[in-house]
Amino acid sequence: MKIARTFTIDYHLYQELRKKPNQSRIVESSIRRYLNADEDYDVSEISTRRLLAVLIQRPEISRSLELLLSEALHSSQ
Repeated sequence: MKIARTFTIDYHLYQELRKKPNQSRIVESSIRRYLNADEDYDVSEISTRRLLAVLIQRPEISRSLELLLSEALHSSQ
């Protein structure tokens, strides 16, 4: 059973959320993850592009690996 509720969120968060399809599912999923914070984090939910972008920023990544990751990131567009 679903129920409609109104909550106040930051305007910039609203701007980002309105660009996404199925906003209710995103909000529900986020709240469930927040409430179940003691559960393991599921890295499979992160997109490959986001993982590549984060890895590129890591200081322990060598320059050669950074270039490979960057190439993979830009070729996946």
